[in-house]
Amino acid sequence: MLTSLRAFLLIRDNDGEWTIGVFHGLNEIVDAWDRAMPNSHCGVLHVGFDRRDARSFETIAQEQAGRLLLTPGARGALPSSYKSSSEAIGDVEGEPIYLALDGWGYTIEDPVVDVSAEDPEASGWVREFIFEHDGVQAELLASEIFNEETYVANEGRLTAKLRAELGKYRSEKLLGLGKSDPTEIARSVPPWLSSRSFSEFELTVRLDNVFRRNGIDTVSDLARHTLDDLFKFQNFGRTSCRDLCRSLMLAIEAGPTPSHDALIAAIKSGDAPTDQCGIASQSLVEAVENCFLGLKPREADILKRRMGWERPPETLEEIGADYSVSRERIRQIESKTIKKIIRQEIWDDLLGAKLKNLLSERKYPLPLIGAAALDPWFTGLSEYGSVARYLITKLCDAGVSVLEIDGVEYLTFLKEHDWATAIESARQMLVGAAEDCWARTECEYQVGLLLPAASTEFRGLLWDHCSRRCHFAGEEGEEVLISYGNGADQVVEAVLHDAEQPLHYSEIALIVEERLGKAIDERRVHNAAAEVGYLFGPGTYGTLRHMAVERGDWESFAAEAIDIVYEGERGRQWHASELLLALTEREIDLPSCFDKYQLDIALKQTAELQSFGRMVWSDGDDTVSSGRVDIRQAVIAIVKDAGSPITTSELRQRLVAVRGINEGMQFHVVHPLIKLDAKTWGINDRDIDLKHEEQRVFLNAVYSVLREREEPISITESARMSPKVVPNRALRCLFYQDERFRIDNQRLLSLAEWK
Repeated sequence: MLTSLRAFLLIRDNDGEWTIGVFHGLNEIVDAWDRAMPNSHCGVLHVGFDRRDARSFETIAQEQAGRLLLTPGARGALPSSYKSSSEAIGDVEGEPIYLALDGWGYTIEDPVVDVSAEDPEASGWVREFIFEHDGVQAELLASEIFNEETYVANEGRLTAKLRAELGKYRSEKLLGLGKSDPTEIARSVPPWLSSRSFSEFELTVRLDNVFRRNGIDTVSDLARHTLDDLFKFQNFGRTSCRDLCRSLMLAIEAGPTPSHDALIAAIKSGDAPTDQCGIASQSLVEAVENCFLGLKPREADILKRRMGWERPPETLEEIGADYSVSRERIRQIESKTIKKIIRQEIWDDLLGAKLKNLLSERKYPLPLIGAAALDPWFTGLSEYGSVARYLITKLCDAGVSVLEIDGVEYLTFLKEHDWATAIESARQMLVGAAEDCWARTECEYQVGLLLPAASTEFRGLLWDHCSRRCHFAGEEGEEVLISYGNGADQVVEAVLHDAEQPLHYSEIALIVEERLGKAIDERRVHNAAAEVGYLFGPGTYGTLRHMAVERGDWESFAAEAIDIVYEGERGRQWHASELLLALTEREIDLPSCFDKYQLDIALKQTAELQSFGRMVWSDGDDTVSSGRVDIRQAVIAIVKDAGSPITTSELRQRLVAVRGINEGMQFHVVHPLIKLDAKTWGINDRDIDLKHEEQRVFLNAVYSVLREREEPISITESARMSPKVVPNRALRCLFYQDERFRIDNQRLLSLAEWK
């Protein structure tokens, strides 16, 4: 399971007690420090995957009263505007520790800098800049910039803001009134612009062609020419001259922009300063929204309609009809707009880099909806399915696709054609494997090899698809493939799949005989139907699609039944008919067509209860197994990270993104999880108005009432005692998690001590 990078703020108060907070954003950290600072002795900021032991900082913290200390991870993650000591002021367990100098409610000098040496005197335009701009001298001198020569050599050490201001000022000084000659402008540009390629400028088609023909790629290439040289170039005239001057001056005004490659590398390493790259803190959806603002209205409209932004995607013909132009004209505008985005934006490159990182060495397929669980940058993308496909197809060169399998969209390096080819090849292979009686493990292994090396996480799904026609025999662990395909037994499966409703095995036998053109033993059909189908009544079999209610409903009923089992006596065996009655007594709105057989089928899709056959279920002996505890911890983390309530379906998708689970896995209430309704999960205190302090008062009050009355009350009646409106489902969770209470099958609240 992947662990996200987090920021840990360790605060030592005046009594020597440590508190630790976990954050994902700089503003949250600053706010937390501001609140704690009046009563804190010292703080330590650490950025990494693991929390540090607060006690290891005890000695150095006592030496830095009222200050914030930084580990190397925190020092490297902070923006350049947050200064820290140039050298470590000490170490903890061999790791250097730095002192924050400003931005944290105080400003101090660097304690390890020798200030006794006399700074060289600034001269020329640098001196004039210092005279006209307050507060810049210290940064210039610290970067060893005193004149033109030292500026050219060292200006890259400055913050992006000062680099922009200084570069613009220098160009103004060097150019004077000579802003009509593009070659003079090119010779006056700052170093950060001199090496920039004109491919990053928005030049006219005419200018772009002129530069391509004459080998002018960068601004420094232009600086080696004169204006007379340019006018000798074919198709370069006064209009081109004015356009070129305007583009160069706009570039100087815009300030330094890191190259795409350098910026992507910086973002991936966590070293990109926020003042140079706002995209690092945006989500992809926000980046695309901001991109639309920079496009012309028609460009933005066409792109939104093509990708399906907040609407169904539209064809070229449909958009062309609205604009009264041909589909080819719309295609040209779309293509030009995409090239413009690729040239100007950084998020398209970041999209490719992040997708490669997410898909690298995965063990389980990554659903599109699960991407945000691994990287918050993808938050909200799952709500724009067609947009995701468009962006990945049109603007991402990472070789990633959105592949739909069984109604779930996955992010993968696997192409749809390769997936279909692998399925067909696997089926052909298994036909021969049945003749040679391959072992089950060998079959699964060989099928997995049919996928490309970059898509091995889909081996399980591929095997699920292709093994549906496999028929194995032998002891568990020594099973061999004895048949594959549409033989008599396989035809039974096909008949059930094609049937409009569950069939009695005698009816199935007649249809199988008709398809095979020969007589068939009813007992064989009966056994096959029991193997490949589900029992819907005495001797009657069907498939999951024959369930009388939608999948989401019967999954919800199964989850309620599992709750009943776990709330009951440990180890008790329940018949499906008993569970159905208990659901009815809980006032679950069960359709009349949903019976004990279908409840039994629904429970078989989960991995929560132990089946004893004949529709009998129990909680089993593994309710506290390490695997289940591990899954529950992952579930809690996912709901917390979501920041707001999420549905069971979304929770399952995000959990699949982090680790493999059984398709029918159900989730149960365990602190701090709560259920707000039958399909929605939240976090106690965060997602209900009744906070922890109020909950204790409320639960104590209910306890007192029950002790006084000495008889059960309904959940609805208990809700009237709450000072805040809380959903009945959430109230039930609070009572479940308090060992003093018990809720019976009639949904009446009583005390555990009354047993």
